[in-house]
Amino acid sequence: MSALATAPALPRFDAPSFDGSAVPAVRRTSAWTMLELLPQAVLVVARDRMVLVRNQRAQRLLQDQCLQIADGRLASLGQLGTLQIAQMLRNADASGGCDCGIWFEKNLSTGWLRALATPCPEFADGLHGPQGTVLLVLQIDQPALTQCARIDVLAQTCRLSPTERHVLMLLADGMTVELAARHLCLQLSTLRSHVRNLLGKTQAPSLMQLLRWTGSARTLLN
Repeated sequence: MSALATAPALPRFDAPSFDGSAVPAVRRTSAWTMLELLPQAVLVVARDRMVLVRNQRAQRLLQDQCLQIADGRLASLGQLGTLQIAQMLRNADASGGCDCGIWFEKNLSTGWLRALATPCPEFADGLHGPQGTVLLVLQIDQPALTQCARIDVLAQTCRLSPTERHVLMLLADGMTVELAARHLCLQLSTLRSHVRNLLGKTQAPSLMQLLRWTGSARTLLN
């Protein structure tokens, strides 16, 4: 039987208390309800990797086999195994918090994980045992939303025309200049003129650099 199948069922954040096997009873607070509604996966983990609680998003990751829990302890999360998770918990304990990039082999998605050594005071009652706890927050990247936002900010700040914005979106989605010209029913020379305008307005050194920026976290201007 897999570790996923044997992982103990943990109470939802809106439960009045835990079953008492892992931590003392925790009173219901608005903070727990808020964490339950967050789009990020959230787990509260003891220093020994014991999973004390998880929200709905984390539960879905467990069901999708993107994280594993064995004997109540966090065994893997994305590419992180037992040793890496334990090291991250120690780093969070020493520095108060740490971040790392994370990826999932199953669907090739990526994101980042933040470990916070001390949850906010509302969590202290019942969660701070002898070992303390670490709050793990996992944000899954949404490249399509990021790319659209970056193209929008370029269109706004660099005053791109609607056609230039459309050209940039097609090229950022992977179309070649030739395919974009056919898609827009434009002459190839006209499409190339739009590309030159894009480079001039955005001050990008090359089309490759401009397209790279639309899908990265780097700044382009200046």
